[in-house]
Amino acid sequence: MDGISCLREAISTVPVPGAPPRLSRDGAVVGLAFLDAALRLNHVRRLTERLSLVEHRNARRTTELDISLNMLDRGQSSAAKLFQQLLSHTLAHSEPSATRDNTIWVPVARISRSMAQPIDLRDAYGNKVPRLTQYETSRLLVSGLYRLLRESLTSHPDSSNPDTDLSHILFKVHEPRWLIQAALLTLFTERNRPDAPTARKATKGTVDGHVRQYRKLALGVFDQYADYLKDYSALLDVALNQHLLVVALDATTDEHLLTYESPLNVSERAPLPQRIWRALRASGEGYYVQYGTSIPATLRSYHLVFECRSDVDINNIYLSTDADARTATSLESDLAVVAERLASQRQTPAGEPARKLLELETQTALRKVAEIMRRRSWDASRAKIALPEQYLRASHQLMQASVAGEATPEAGGKANNSILNHPSISPGNLRAAAIELAELEMSKDLALDGEPVTNRAHVYWRRAPEHSVNSGQIHIQAGAILRESTGAGPRDALLYAGVLAGTAYLMACFLSRSIWPYGSAILEPAHSVHNAEAVIAVLLVVPGFLYTRLTLPDVHSISGHLRTVPRIVIRFCIASMVVVAAAVAASSEARVIRIAFIFGTFLPLASTAFLFRRRPYVLSRALARLDAPKWAGGYRPGRRKAIAPDVRYFSSEEGHE
Repeated sequence: MDGISCLREAISTVPVPGAPPRLSRDGAVVGLAFLDAALRLNHVRRLTERLSLVEHRNARRTTELDISLNMLDRGQSSAAKLFQQLLSHTLAHSEPSATRDNTIWVPVARISRSMAQPIDLRDAYGNKVPRLTQYETSRLLVSGLYRLLRESLTSHPDSSNPDTDLSHILFKVHEPRWLIQAALLTLFTERNRPDAPTARKATKGTVDGHVRQYRKLALGVFDQYADYLKDYSALLDVALNQHLLVVALDATTDEHLLTYESPLNVSERAPLPQRIWRALRASGEGYYVQYGTSIPATLRSYHLVFECRSDVDINNIYLSTDADARTATSLESDLAVVAERLASQRQTPAGEPARKLLELETQTALRKVAEIMRRRSWDASRAKIALPEQYLRASHQLMQASVAGEATPEAGGKANNSILNHPSISPGNLRAAAIELAELEMSKDLALDGEPVTNRAHVYWRRAPEHSVNSGQIHIQAGAILRESTGAGPRDALLYAGVLAGTAYLMACFLSRSIWPYGSAILEPAHSVHNAEAVIAVLLVVPGFLYTRLTLPDVHSISGHLRTVPRIVIRFCIASMVVVAAAVAASSEARVIRIAFIFGTFLPLASTAFLFRRRPYVLSRALARLDAPKWAGGYRPGRRKAIAPDVRYFSSEEGHE
């Protein structure tokens, strides 16, 4: 359930208190300031995440934060000092005043409440940094969220009307307010929370008493003013679903480097047939990894580092964000509106003021188109790929009209600079450009490492300057292809198969005294073979001895996944030799022995056909397989299809924070 639904369930089940819960006004100021700082993270100069991939479906995430206390705004700094004053009565007899004055409490990150595990934050010297308990932080948030709710409702016009229920709750009847406070406090301080609303039926022969009336009044606030409280509901969702990491830093030092490890969610395990297919595919194409998270839109830069063991290389890694999503969404609607007005203007021309207004609107929309096209073009240039211009014809024409400074000639040699007279400006082109930008996912950018061939790779993203004022979240999706670093798996399996096939062939030649023992050369049954025990020993000991010399990693590791096919080939070879040895040991007829030796010779050779890998993908095709933005992945209408990754990690249950 969302935050408001949880709050309604708490209001319906928590006993009505006889007195207001203890919520501090100063605590409300601190709680809202902490929540604001945790949402914006304007004091975080850089965020670096390191994903260490060791085993299949098992990764470790290490986060590094570059903190600058100078970037805290005035309200956040004042709240941090106020919180230190609130703590002073508990520290008065335990710490010197100089130590208290040099400490500032600052939120540095948010973690999913469903993944709340012990997290140790360390500074640049490896020392643990003190942090508030979630209980202490929760009480501050409760004070702040209740104060914010009350102030929001007080600003509504109904609050000044003494005949409305809202006015009664805010100024006359106390119990509904106390009930809302108790519900908030219960939600934030209890570890568990409701999963579904509880349906209750009234007892027969009863009427609504005082307690039921109080509950109805409290619940009526969220029913009657649901639209008015949309922003509050979104803020409640964040505060309820995520924990704040509030740490104590030295106020005398402006710059701090903090490091902590946090858990990751992993995608659900696929059905057995899909797991088998992905394991077989990994040996030929590589091991596909995806990672999803989100960061505040105010964050200035973001680093993502993938690290593997030395026997695994990272062939391709990319990072894509939806930082331009708001611009692209508004642009699509703007282009549709401008197209309609332009068509209307050409059918029934209006006056000069209306035409001038339409020209200004068109210029504004075209500048946005040109800016998005320029960014994607530079992203493609950086990645050494090409934009699919054949599917962006209308967008390119609008970009040309916006930035080229072209004018249309008039009689007398004069130039008409009106953008509405440009040949590329038409209602059809405007609508087509809106469709192109949406279909090719031009709102998503791309950062790419230059084809690393090592066990460590990184990508870097930097916020565009015009995105500095944005209170939302930027969703990040990254992907990587992992391959074997040495190619020893297929090579060893090929050599192993060749040796076993040669052993079976030589043994058949010696028994039949012929260089082609697979016809009618083997005429004697197994019980006539001299030293059959020695033959069986050779057929079983040689494969076992060679198997101990193979480099086969743990089947649960990434290297083990990449060597699934070589492992299968080796087991086929062993099985073929066991069949031959069993035929000899069972004193079979000559025809059976002949078939067994044919099986033992040609099955290992035939199984090596699976060891030849497919050709490595070109970059655009690899990006398409990794579900990169369509404009970067060799877009073809109806033909582009991303594959299911071998594993997908994300920072919360929904795939983003």
